Amino acid sequence: MSRLIVVGDSHARALALGATALGYDTLSYATSAAVWRDGVVRLRADGTLASERPRARANIAAFSKEVGAENPLTSGAPVVASVGYHASQFQTDMRMAKLGLTTASSKSAQSLLSPAFLAAWLKEARHEALEGLATIAATAPLVVVTPPMFQPNPLLAALNEALSALIRAHGLPLYDPNTALAGKDGTLPHKFAHDDAKHGNAAFGTAVFKDLLRLKLIAKPKSQK
Repeated sequence: MSRLIVVGDSHARALALGATALGYDTLSYATSAAVWRDGVVRLRADGTLASERPRARANIAAFSKEVGAENPLTSGAPVVASVGYHASQFQTDMRMAKLGLTTASSKSAQSLLSPAFLAAWLKEARHEALEGLATIAATAPLVVVTPPMFQPNPLLAALNEALSALIRAHGLPLYDPNTALAGKDGTLPHKFAHDDAKHGNAAFGTAVFKDLLRLKLIAKPKSQK
């Protein structure tokens, strides 16, 4: 079987399920957005995962042992990542209620947030992670996958778009399922949604990987001819 690494926040879990369903030997490091948000786990510029917390360090060490490499993400195995899109930090700092976004229309919500400010904030807040992704891409095939959105959220959409622009500016392959897999109404079909209506399910992960294969963003697993 072809080895493949999936790394990121809670959205990475559906991607790992999809990879496994299509025949990859999937190794995954997925933890909550809050862990990334608070810096409990960081993707450093050299492509390594790091933490100052003993429990998180133990989880990283266990992942390294499972992969069989001191630095799993630069071990040469293809990497699919959902890193950097954890939006809860931004939404904590800029609470929707303070901006009036709980009742504002989409147009109003977007106008309350300066695109220039958002881009500047992301450039600073995600700099280390983006450098880490670039390091990984220099040593192994990499594709970054934008998290799914099943309900309209102007603030989150603006953040995703701004971060995607930064990722592309770093020359990194990016796949956005919100565009590629959208239905006729422009949104992701509910069949791809987990019960919480926020995360993708196994069907979503499988659909993403089928598209990654179709677009030749990843190599076929050896189990597929």
